[in-house]
Amino acid sequence: MSIPPVVRADWLEAPDGLTPVPGGSVSTTPGFHAAGVACGLKPSNLLDLGVLFALAPVTSAFVDTTSALPSAPVVRNRTLVRSALRAVVVNAGTANAATGSPGLEDAYAMARRAAAALGIDEGEVAVCSTGTIGERIDLDIAGRGIVAAVRELSSDGGGDFGRAICTTDRAPKGGAFRLRLGAGEVTIGAAAKGAGMIRPDMATMLAYVTTDAPVAADDLQRLVGEAADASFNRISVDAQMSPSDTLLAMAAGEGPPLAGDDLVLFGRALTAVCRWLAIQMVKDGEGSDHAVRVVVSGARHAAEAHAVARAVGESSLVKTAIHGQDPNWGRISQSVGQALAGPVVTVDGVPFDSDGAAAVLAREEYDLEVALGRGDGAAAIWVSDLGHAYVTINAEYHT
Repeated sequence: MSIPPVVRADWLEAPDGLTPVPGGSVSTTPGFHAAGVACGLKPSNLLDLGVLFALAPVTSAFVDTTSALPSAPVVRNRTLVRSALRAVVVNAGTANAATGSPGLEDAYAMARRAAAALGIDEGEVAVCSTGTIGERIDLDIAGRGIVAAVRELSSDGGGDFGRAICTTDRAPKGGAFRLRLGAGEVTIGAAAKGAGMIRPDMATMLAYVTTDAPVAADDLQRLVGEAADASFNRISVDAQMSPSDTLLAMAAGEGPPLAGDDLVLFGRALTAVCRWLAIQMVKDGEGSDHAVRVVVSGARHAAEAHAVARAVGESSLVKTAIHGQDPNWGRISQSVGQALAGPVVTVDGVPFDSDGAAAVLAREEYDLEVALGRGDGAAAIWVSDLGHAYVTINAEYHT
């Protein structure tokens, strides 16, 4: 199974010179190997543990969840030097969240096992976990999986890595791109998972980016933060925040770090790739059929615009109307709130209360535009619809 491609180029805002690599993955980038194995952490016996590894020391950067109750792997990763990571071990099936000090010990143990198998320092290994909250990881099973994954590491292993980190995803999100810079061509590879428990300010997602561009540590951390703000922090499936979210980037390029126009162009490309991954999460939202960009303009300031976009995009009434392709004006007006004034609502430029709106609502992707007429503030987020399948998936997720 695959996720329908993102067809709205205006959503990605990709720079000229960024082109996809057919069949590419997170390990297409020179200098990186990956693997995914089935070790028994998922009851389905599908792939459930992955390792991504840089063959030589790299520059790294990451951002993670804003949850007040972060998972044990997130707590442990925050103790590391963010710029010096060259490997990540990821398991699916168990989130190792709300597990207290024993869960934290488990996260450290996974890092030690991966470091020993890779022959590197445990401080160079990040750990991520996704799945059911409140359950500890079986370290015997995970340990065997880590050893098996390290044994299978290869430049062709990115596809299996992407599948191994999935939970309720219909399909993994990932690929690779070439970027043409003034200093030459570089590669950007990516792998991500996420389909439910998705909301702005980091979704419940895990995402990994590799590149052979030479990027200085401070620049990479800044660009990763900016890319997250413009992508993963601008999506919502069900307005639920995860304790496990992590976006990790590793840059293996040699030579003088990017600067000037090349650095700016790389930053734009990184944001486009992250947005491409993020919108795929929306399109793969549990039980969803539509991906909608909620565009708010005419607010007093950007913060007000973002609040309105979130109010509209995360409203269950609006999301069910989107699912039912029902151009119900009252759902939008109720969400915006009479205190902000009567908004002008359109979908891909068509008045929401016109006969043509229903045809737009049948599309897989479209813009829902809210014009407030109060100022110059603007914001946008991407959301999914909310259908019967979402209830089925989450009513039965644990059992």
